[in-house]
Amino acid sequence: MHIGIIGAGLSGLSAALHLIGAGHRVTVVDRDGRPGGRAGSATVRGADGREHPVDPGASVLTMPELAFDALAAGGLHRAAAAAALDLLPVRPAYAGRFPALPGHPEPSVLHVPDDLDTPEHATWQRAMFDAAYPRFIAGDAAWGSYANPRDLAALGRIVRLGALSSMQRQVDRRVDDVRARRMLTFQALYAGVSPSAARAVYAVISHMDVGLGVWYPRAGMGRVAEVMAEQVRRAGGEVLLGHDVIGLDGRRGRVTGLRCRSAAGAERLAFDGVVVTADSPVADRLLAPLGGRPPRRRVRHSPSAVVVHLDADPDLQQQWPTRAHHTLDFGAAWERTFAEITATRGRGRLMSDPSFLVTRPSVSTGEAGPVSVLAPCPNLESAALDWDSIGADYVRDFLGVLAARGYRGIDAGEVLRVDTPADWSRQGMSAGTPFAAAHTLGQTGPLRRPQAVPGIANAVLAGSMTHPGVGVPPALISGRLAAERIGRDAG
Repeated sequence: MHIGIIGAGLSGLSAALHLIGAGHRVTVVDRDGRPGGRAGSATVRGADGREHPVDPGASVLTMPELAFDALAAGGLHRAAAAAALDLLPVRPAYAGRFPALPGHPEPSVLHVPDDLDTPEHATWQRAMFDAAYPRFIAGDAAWGSYANPRDLAALGRIVRLGALSSMQRQVDRRVDDVRARRMLTFQALYAGVSPSAARAVYAVISHMDVGLGVWYPRAGMGRVAEVMAEQVRRAGGEVLLGHDVIGLDGRRGRVTGLRCRSAAGAERLAFDGVVVTADSPVADRLLAPLGGRPPRRRVRHSPSAVVVHLDADPDLQQQWPTRAHHTLDFGAAWERTFAEITATRGRGRLMSDPSFLVTRPSVSTGEAGPVSVLAPCPNLESAALDWDSIGADYVRDFLGVLAARGYRGIDAGEVLRVDTPADWSRQGMSAGTPFAAAHTLGQTGPLRRPQAVPGIANAVLAGSMTHPGVGVPPALISGRLAAERIGRDAG
């Protein structure tokens, strides 16, 4: 069969490679000029004309075996894949920088995992990962499959481990240091809810960082997608970049192809099935004319973020409070911050005591490069702010906060690129957030939007909007699961 894949992000490329491994022909279509999607790299030009590589989206790679598995399915063996990706270990995975907190009267830094002394929690977290990952994250367990004895047994195991209780409660039971508690729960931001509201099953995300390690491709995060796209082509597939999909062809209930537009003009491509990895607004617009039905229930979205990339003085960076690839610089009012950015429709607020993620790839690569700062913020449904008007002032203000916290010269660095919720929205992301649907209890794992498209027999979904969720490992898994499903359904 010839399968069309809309989107050259990690989920789309993973689907392509696994389909190739199953003997299918594939064509990947993406409107951008580079592969990668939310895990791609970009090049921006500074005022002096120099070009700077930046990672607008994902900045960490966990569970790289998933990328190796996809590449192997497409015919690239492990040694060659490792040489092409050129992964560097990120150690520490994170540095947490804290103001004065209970039990720690002076500002302090905690490196993860080296400074964590939480053996009881590490054992529990690993047990949760081992119980939840095979079926409910990496597998195709679905709500209807819980009648399957194997799935019921796995579900019982994670429930006995406390999966449905609060993530914060489980950490507090086993960890006394308030700083370590934050470093073991900040991943709830990726899940789109506060640590007190997140289910404890999301300790699997923390285990990916703390227990399994973090890597970074020497050439930037986009290198993963570039190597995957190269292998798709090498294995006989097509990757059409700069091609904007404008519609699907077919009859109600079945896709026969798509229409796209590029610099060379309009084009029609015929397919036996499609994998759609675009976010919900784009996916639903494409699928609706052929009978695809969107979810009936309202989706709750994750918070968003403002991300700025800077050319900051490297000499001044040597005087910054930490030297780490990733620094989480916390404000004191951690719980209040989550309440502000995760509030429901119309109640969201900008952080009153902000926490930031400061990313410095140069620490891992040893080569000078830009610094990025991620400031979490409400999504556009939570707070309908006019980011095109306030974005520049907000960036200036929070860089001033960081300068006052000891990041000398960061507020004087040249701003190379800024992405706000308005920019994410223009890229087709629901509610202006790159973190998609929140992982609330009713939107998690098999309860998330299914990969099958109701009303269309030979179309499936992949990517962060569907099972298993947001992040690099889920995207790669989603692509594999989509490939397995479309291989069955389209036939």
